[in-house]
This record gives sequence, C-alpha cells and structure tokens, in this order.
Amino acid sequence: MPLVHRRKHFIHYEALGDPRNPPLLLIMGLALSSRAWDRLPELMARRFQVLVFDNRGTGRSARVGVAYTMRELADDAAAVIEAAGLRSAHVFGISMGGMIAQELALRHPERVRSLALGCTIASWRKARPPSLATKLDLLLLNLGLVTPARVARILVSAEWHAQNPSGALEWIKRAERTALRFATAQVLAIARHHTVPRLSHIRAPTLVITGGGDRLVPPANSEFLARSIPNARLLVLPGAGHCFPLEREAETVRALEEHFLASEARAA
Repeated sequence: MPLVHRRKHFIHYEALGDPRNPPLLLIMGLALSSRAWDRLPELMARRFQVLVFDNRGTGRSARVGVAYTMRELADDAAAVIEAAGLRSAHVFGISMGGMIAQELALRHPERVRSLALGCTIASWRKARPPSLATKLDLLLLNLGLVTPARVARILVSAEWHAQNPSGALEWIKRAERTALRFATAQVLAIARHHTVPRLSHIRAPTLVITGGGDRLVPPANSEFLARSIPNARLLVLPGAGHCFPLEREAETVRALEEHFLASEARAA
C-alpha cells in the first residue's frame, strides 16, 4: 500500500499497468475514494501505467483537517506523480477532480503532459449552477439520506437509470463515500476554486468532456472551459449524466486513449 507522506498527513495511491507505458494520473471528485473509478483504471491500464489515489479526507488517505484548498489538493496530486518515480503524467480529473487538475496544470505545469477535464467548473462563483432541486438532492445525499432515486437524479441520466435501476446506488456504495466532516472540507475547497483569470496560462493539450444531460454540472461550464483554455477541444456525450464514465464506459476510454496517445505522439 504505497503512501505519500506530506507534512501532517499522508496520501494513499496505487499503480496499475506496465511501467513502460505512458503514465496517467486519475483524480476523483467530491467525497469519494479512488474506488469510484470502478473499471476505468483497469481498462486504461491496457495502454497506460495508471496512478489512482485517494484525495485527502477520503478512502485510505489521512482523514484530517476541516477546510481544504484546491492548491493543497493539487500539491497532493503532484506529490503522487513524484512518489511514483515519474517526472510527469497525463492527467484526467472528474468533477472536483477536474478542478484539482486545473490547479495542478497551473501550479505544476512540468508535471502535466496533457489534460482531460470531465464535467467540471472553472469557478464556483462564475459557474452555471444546477437547479435548486438538484442542490437539495446533493445536500441530502451528503447528509447520508441516500435513496436510489436521489442518487440517480444527481449522477446519471434518466435513460441509464431506467435500464439500471439499482446501478447508481450500487456504484456509490463501491465508491466509499467519506464522512460529512471531510466532504465539507472538500466543499470548502470547491467554494474557493477560481481559475478563470489563469485558464489562458494552461499549456498542456486539453480535452474537456461532459455529459449532455449532466444536471449537477450543466454542460455550459465545460463549454466555458473549452473556450478559455488555449486550443482545448470539447467533447459532449449526448444524453449522458454527471457520471459519464459509468454510463458511457467504452466511449470514455476511447476518447481518453485517443487524446493522451496523440499528445504522447506529438511530444515524441
């Protein structure tokens, strides 16, 4: 169980795949451990050396602190790349993980070969917000009031939920949701997240991915990111919800492989 020891806490990480392959770091979102990636690390490990880790406050990483910053979370991510013996990696962050990935690319550009940002925002203050009903569902979910309908309304499309009535709930159980105290510490990092004035400084080749039916992070936020990051490309998966890697696994893997391998080829 590899650990990155940081000043007053530690970060748990794992590596999958052949170390001779291009490295890929996956950064998970709010309140969930890296088990929330489900099958994605295994699938991406066919062509990459994949690093997954638990953000502080989740999973097997240290559960400390009362308020995090996005800079601290990005520094943790950079420390994982270094601890794995790598100079840099391709990076995919989803939701809050996409915010961490933005900060990582800005604070540690030498660590990021290329970037993929999934269903995320550039600023809490400037974001296109979800509906009031979705905000209420998210609050109740983090308070532990978990029901299949509530999980589905937030995280997946109505069509996918109709075909997989218990799928979203089973997934969130596997994802090892953290306690309210540490979810709140991460929410405070999200509330202060603001990269809007600095997005033009990102030099890593960037792919922005969103589900066209995302109710938690409306697609307009991804459109803004794609316009603001130089030469970024936008991919909208029609009808998919917030957890598009769960709903559209094959499409997600294909898009990430094409983006990261093309970036690797250009660099070579």
